[in-house]
Amino acid sequence: MRLGFVGVGVMGVPIVRHLVSAGHSVHAYDPAAAALEKAQAVGGHAAQSVGDAAAGAQVVFVAVSNQDVLGEVLRQPDGIFERAAPGAVVVDLGTTAPPRCRAFAAEASAAGMSYVDAPLSGSAPWAEAGTLAVMVGAEPAAFQTVKPLLDTFGGSIFHLGPPGSGQIAKLCHQLAFMGTLVGLSEAVVLGERCGIDGVQLMDVLGACVSPRHVLDFYKPKLAARPFGEGPTGLGIFYKDLKAVQEFSQQDAGLTLPLGEALLGLFQQAMDAGYKNFDPFGLSELIERGVIKR
Repeated sequence: MRLGFVGVGVMGVPIVRHLVSAGHSVHAYDPAAAALEKAQAVGGHAAQSVGDAAAGAQVVFVAVSNQDVLGEVLRQPDGIFERAAPGAVVVDLGTTAPPRCRAFAAEASAAGMSYVDAPLSGSAPWAEAGTLAVMVGAEPAAFQTVKPLLDTFGGSIFHLGPPGSGQIAKLCHQLAFMGTLVGLSEAVVLGERCGIDGVQLMDVLGACVSPRHVLDFYKPKLAARPFGEGPTGLGIFYKDLKAVQEFSQQDAGLTLPLGEALLGLFQQAMDAGYKNFDPFGLSELIERGVIKR
């Protein structure tokens, strides 16, 4: 299959390699000459412009820096919408606001093409290994077209709904990731302030429920909703968060912003009478507006 690839960065080069290894002809464009040289080194064909990369392509991958640049390469004269093959599928691998995805999908349809948002989770090592997680928003026919291509560099492919759905999942991922990262960061600071080696603490946390195994506990409970009272209620965690705050402030001399915010959220649940509620039901309390600030 003839493929176009616009934007060949750190993630793009190994993705091009996987597509070429699967037998596809990949015509890549990037304004940086060094990036094009790397694409050529893994078997890609260096294109001289966006239109040159897209010309006659059945699928065009776009991995550019932001949604404004994406709009430019799609719409510009001699751009993707003008040069890709009739019925082509455009695959956005970047992070684009869901409403913009829906707008791009409408424009693609008007041009006789399809639009797929397929943001990625993982970094260069995952791209090299072909084990990226790919969150896909696409109409069914377009997804069936691109799925074999995504399989060449994705270890987990999730079709989540129409265009824009993949980006919603990516935003959810970033929220969970950043929350976890901040929590781990505060844990390391607290541990090291009190004489525990941070690297060793990571080993401890990895062997405990936090944070690696939270998903293992959460998923079956989420599937069995509604939530109710649990054998271990929110009150236990509220007590522990109070202990964290008191110890960090009084003994370690630290202010932990996320820790304080979490205590405030749990305080709302306590005030509303949810002391014995299943901690994994926090999503339900957020949805009800019990926890709201």
